[in-house]
Amino acid sequence: MMQYCKACQAQIKGNWSVCPLCQTSLERGTEELEESSFLPVSLRFNRKKVMKGFTLASFIVIVLYFVAHFIWRFRFFGLEYVLFGLMISWLMTVLLIRKRRNVVKGIVYVLIIFSLLSLYFDYVNGWLGWSVTFAIPILCIAAILAMFISIQLVDLKADDYILYLQLAAIVGIIPLLFLLMNWVGHPLPSALSVLFSVIITLIVLLKHGKKVKRELQKRMHV
Repeated sequence: MMQYCKACQAQIKGNWSVCPLCQTSLERGTEELEESSFLPVSLRFNRKKVMKGFTLASFIVIVLYFVAHFIWRFRFFGLEYVLFGLMISWLMTVLLIRKRRNVVKGIVYVLIIFSLLSLYFDYVNGWLGWSVTFAIPILCIAAILAMFISIQLVDLKADDYILYLQLAAIVGIIPLLFLLMNWVGHPLPSALSVLFSVIITLIVLLKHGKKVKRELQKRMHV
């Protein structure tokens, strides 16, 4: 007998008491499970785990911000920029939860839309440079944070990791260009974005390098 989740509107096979996706209590279904000619696919995503993980990450980021202010005794950038980055990261995490088959595409869309909006509002307000100094680098950091959480909490396929490596490279190159062209009023946000991009690349290669290598060999027919 199959169990049924009202929240997900899905039938669940196995002896579950709560839904493995949303943790809602299950009801007993009425239909017997038919034999399938396809191999069973295991659930690779836990929505509640992702939300808990990101809540903890958000708290740690805010604490580190205040610790940095206390230690170095000078102003990096306002707390509002940190909260802005966390808000974007939460938005990307919601995309991860709701559109987990197109996570990278969702992150890219959010990154492009908010970057263009920040450039537009900076331009119409007399071009103070806050868009390239703070907004876009913080958006890149938020994208990297969302990628890091999804890599830690979601079991992705090998081709997904290749997309993540490509996105991490792009996210690192944009603030690096800002630094090289001397377009930023304060180098710290762009420098942090480049640093985080390198870190996420190393994490993917260290944890999933074999999967990435096999996938690349298949694509190149090696």
